[in-house]
Amino acid sequence: MKKQLDFSKINYETFEETYKHILRMKEEEIILTIEKLISYEEEKKGVDFETLILMFLEHKNDQIRLLVTKYMSKSSDLSTIRRIKKIIINEKKAEIRNQAINIFGIWISYYVEKNKTKEIKKSLDFGLDFINNSKSDESQNMMLQSISFINNNKIDKLIMKKYSSKKNEDINSSIISMGNNGNTKWIPLLEDNLDHNYSVIRTNSCISLSYLGNEEHLDQIKDLLEDEELETQKAAVLGISNISGVYAKSLLEQLRFSSEPEIVQLSKIKLLEIKADEGLDSSDTSESEIEEEEDNLKNKNISDFDEYNAAEIEGWGSLNPDGTSFIAPDAVDDDIDDPIKSLADYEKPIDQPRIDD
Repeated sequence: MKKQLDFSKINYETFEETYKHILRMKEEEIILTIEKLISYEEEKKGVDFETLILMFLEHKNDQIRLLVTKYMSKSSDLSTIRRIKKIIINEKKAEIRNQAINIFGIWISYYVEKNKTKEIKKSLDFGLDFINNSKSDESQNMMLQSISFINNNKIDKLIMKKYSSKKNEDINSSIISMGNNGNTKWIPLLEDNLDHNYSVIRTNSCISLSYLGNEEHLDQIKDLLEDEELETQKAAVLGISNISGVYAKSLLEQLRFSSEPEIVQLSKIKLLEIKADEGLDSSDTSESEIEEEEDNLKNKNISDFDEYNAAEIEGWGSLNPDGTSFIAPDAVDDDIDDPIKSLADYEKPIDQPRIDD
């Protein structure tokens, strides 16, 4: 009978011994043990198994590498970014590589928020180089979404190039990138796609618009509450709560009469969160009630949409798209500084049928 691991006795001094012990297990047991290590670390304050878990980063089993790569999204260690770049360059499995690209985007967002100029430039150069050399359209799109947090003319041109594509996957990637980018100049394009014939693009246009827009856009987002797709309706609830304000609260209040139970519950959570953010002293805004409602949603497998995350957005059905109205490719002029500052000068074509080294 194999000796059982006592997680309470695992520490930095025993990591190497523990690693060798786990390595002798069957691959299914290794996966289960790593999952238990992660859960134990989350439950016990002060416990840090990161160094141990990352020892499995280059394991031959794809699922083990994927599990450890996903775990890296929680890391705040500056050495993580070097590991992430290594995975992006060397990993052959698309799912693992794309997971690393998504985490790369999280770091870029952090660099932009903290205005870390040196790191931003390095990340931009790395991302652009990857896009130019990658043969995978999906990985290119994900990298664009990850580096799109950076305000840069080259990124703007890439966004427009994808937006001008006839492939829904490209258009959807550009829509997500616009939201990540945070520049209000993208608003007209996002508004144009709220009625796109592909629901994923409608959904992501709604989310991106809610990050760039304000109360004057609530009526457009509100219309998606009547969308034929439930995921798009839920995106509208999230969009309304992102914009917030008096009108947004009234719209969320009215959703208690929705015929969709999931919309009723999600709108209640978002309304409670808005009130909590405003510091209102109400029993309705208690943390326990918010948690209770969130648990209810999880039990019904309802996505809460709390994070606008490049890879996970594709989890709504995204990162696999289709096209409607788009700007002609010649709308992107290499001689101008801002490829969309003169959008009004271009005619819109007829709708088409169809992110520390």
